[in-house]
Amino acid sequence: MKTFANKRSAFQLSPVAAGCAIFVTIMAGSAQAQTATTTDTAASDAPVATVTVTGIRRAIEDAIAVKRESTGIVEAISSEDIGKLPDVSIAESLARLPGLSAQRVNGQAQSISIRGTSGDLSTALLNGREQVTTSSDRTVEYDQYPSELISAVTVYKTGDAAVIGQGLSGTVDLQTIKPLSLRERVVTVNVRGEKNSKGEISAGSPDTGSRVSASYIDQFANRTIGVAIGYARQDKPNVGEQFETWDWVDDTNVVPGSTVKVPKGMKSIATTGNQVRDGLMGVLEWRPNRNFSSTFDVYHSRFDQEEIRRGIEMPLKDDGEVRFSNPTVVNGTMISGTANNVNPVVRNNRLTRDDKLTAFGWNNRYTTGDWVGIVDISRSKADHKEQLIEINAGRAARQTLNYSYNGGTIPVLGLSGTYDDPSQIAIGGQFGEGYVNAPNMTDKMTSFRTSIERKFDNAYFNSLELGFNYSKREKEKAHLETGFSKIGNGTFGANVLNSSQALYGLQNSLSWDIDGVLANNFGPFTPAVLVPWGATKNWTIEEKVKTGYAKLNIDTELMSMPLRGNIGMQVIETDQSSTANTLRAWPFADLVPLTDGKKYTDYLPSINLAWSLPDQQFLRFGAGKTLARAKLNQLNAALEVGLTAQTTGTPYGNGGNAQLDPWRAKQVDLSYEKYFGNKGYISAAGFYKDLSSYIYSVTVPRDFSEFNLQGALTNIGTITQPRNGEGGSLRGLEFAASTPLDMIHPMLDGFGITANASFTNSEISILDQRFGNVAIPLPGLSKRVFNFTAYYEKDGFSARISQRYRSDYVGEIGGIGGATELTYVKADKVVDLQLGYDFKQVEGLSVLFQVNNLTDTAFRSYAGTEDRPRGYAKYGRQMLFGLNYKL
Repeated sequence: MKTFANKRSAFQLSPVAAGCAIFVTIMAGSAQAQTATTTDTAASDAPVATVTVTGIRRAIEDAIAVKRESTGIVEAISSEDIGKLPDVSIAESLARLPGLSAQRVNGQAQSISIRGTSGDLSTALLNGREQVTTSSDRTVEYDQYPSELISAVTVYKTGDAAVIGQGLSGTVDLQTIKPLSLRERVVTVNVRGEKNSKGEISAGSPDTGSRVSASYIDQFANRTIGVAIGYARQDKPNVGEQFETWDWVDDTNVVPGSTVKVPKGMKSIATTGNQVRDGLMGVLEWRPNRNFSSTFDVYHSRFDQEEIRRGIEMPLKDDGEVRFSNPTVVNGTMISGTANNVNPVVRNNRLTRDDKLTAFGWNNRYTTGDWVGIVDISRSKADHKEQLIEINAGRAARQTLNYSYNGGTIPVLGLSGTYDDPSQIAIGGQFGEGYVNAPNMTDKMTSFRTSIERKFDNAYFNSLELGFNYSKREKEKAHLETGFSKIGNGTFGANVLNSSQALYGLQNSLSWDIDGVLANNFGPFTPAVLVPWGATKNWTIEEKVKTGYAKLNIDTELMSMPLRGNIGMQVIETDQSSTANTLRAWPFADLVPLTDGKKYTDYLPSINLAWSLPDQQFLRFGAGKTLARAKLNQLNAALEVGLTAQTTGTPYGNGGNAQLDPWRAKQVDLSYEKYFGNKGYISAAGFYKDLSSYIYSVTVPRDFSEFNLQGALTNIGTITQPRNGEGGSLRGLEFAASTPLDMIHPMLDGFGITANASFTNSEISILDQRFGNVAIPLPGLSKRVFNFTAYYEKDGFSARISQRYRSDYVGEIGGIGGATELTYVKADKVVDLQLGYDFKQVEGLSVLFQVNNLTDTAFRSYAGTEDRPRGYAKYGRQMLFGLNYKL
């Protein structure tokens, strides 16, 4: 795909830059090797000096150590210090790792793609345990996990039989601290103020916020008891400006004898509000002797969001009375012209969201001689409550809209009429007067795991591990909604008016106090399940998974060089079921309860080998089978069936599919790594995945006789639902380098770089009706991903600038109630800056300044081809300034 950019940023990473970074590191390794050769004798007689590494360098070196000592192919993140992960978001830290990328939501990284796949093909663990989600599917929203409460992250790119709940593309394990891993008490306090560069773009909108965190870690009873408690609070302004072309659809009336793509509708929206997240972490560790340890950990997060959306929406092709004229058509798309008889709608909507996530686990480990036994019990629960209140207003007379895209994402607009004069605007319009959507979701998971390991002295293997895990997951969705009508003529009173606003060349639009309008212009309303028409939005899913595994750990030699690794097998039995309703549409208008599901068993072998070559070189190999279960909302059994002419005609249907098999894949990985102690490394890796199955949303023939649709001309119709189909191949190359530049020359002491580049390709394409039932690329796949970080840290000063880039991809845009739809997302490039200083005069005190999205990069999308723009949104620069103090 072609990459489009409005302008070049001041800091741009290219493949050349990534290659230079790797070349610099190789040169550094050569210089180090030469130095070591000429100074071995002198070094053996020199006194040993102890150097304490802190801050950025310490985080990098700790992460390198994890990667180096792993038997599989992994990536790692380590905190700079207690409560000081490098980024304000876990997702942003993950997006800097080789082969990983993030999709931004409301301006910040949220979902993670691993090796060119969508987020639901990976799995997130907390302290090794699979987690529930606040979304309607399995995709973890990483902004639910405050970075201040996470001490480290490990990303498994290859399978491991002992990792329960691993994903098809990879597994992300978030880890909280273990208090007995520290030698002394630690108390930290972090305070930051935040400001968004967009300012107050709409009436009553906040542009400032704060982040506060504190942690306490201590050891008692002669270091047999450890306690860790952490709290983090974020109050973030939610600011954004958005222009959207809903979609492009066919029109046969613009040019006689031709079919032309015209805009379905347009809207210009300002988003304001705030997000408040409170996170709490607690760990109690008891180790009375060397043989036994017991750890209880708990994590709780609450996320509250209020978002006011104000602006103008203009239904075009969606409105049967709109006619297009004066067209300029390029490649079958009407890029400019006039839309006549337009009925613009002034909208003031309010979205509120309340998410609660709680997880706890109890792990017990006992060692006697060569035997190690582990028992682990865990439970997690997520509650999601959402409410979107819509209030619509408009003019009595229809208007004229002139537009011209001329190759840009945002068209030049000319709209007739006035939209901020309350004497000309009244409640009502094409979208009705008022409506409320209030979906609620609950996700619960209980797990029990036990394992036993036998260590032994063997020429090839050093231990055998056997284990079993049982998990039960229950997800329920209840979608409440209702419309509400105005009282009187719908005119606005002076006491409920706020102000006006203008965006993207449109006129000022009226802004009003939503609570005031509800109280003065509407009567009481109560959201409820709309029976029968809204009942298919409600469902429950139960999933029981039994996993047994065996794993042999390898510790031997190959050609007189150490060879470590493991070989194992997982046997997974899945029992999935869903309870919902079938809606028989007009003329029946009734519901038929149903329960559907299936059982299936998978065998997942895996092997990981790490061969230690001379001069700190490693050659790693991994192979195995992996799977990812279908999205939970795809597994819902709800269906809607009916006849094409309501009372007669051909049967049709749409809905979920509780009998879906999972995505399945075979994969092979090969990686070369060269280390320079724990200071730096270079690596080159290749992978190949053969997806034997995939899940598509397709329209296929079906026999509808079981639904007893009187008036049907035939029992054979079509149904649109998720189905299993053939997959295809996915392959890629990943290059990475990390080095302090004093390895090249002492004059560069304090400077360092990390860089990586990923190139991924796939033969997989899926059918999606949104783009005319045509094949589209694998969702989440960016063919090119680059990351570059340059840092300086010396004498208390620290500075870091980072850029992450991903090329065009098909992303998922979220809607009300966790509903998502696919859209093409243009190449995304985000630059972040961090400056800090540690005060020598006051030990433990430091100051920090951060700017996220330094260049205020827009999030852009398009509908199928780049000459059909869809969305353009800017969320401003997020600037933070604060103090960190550690006792």
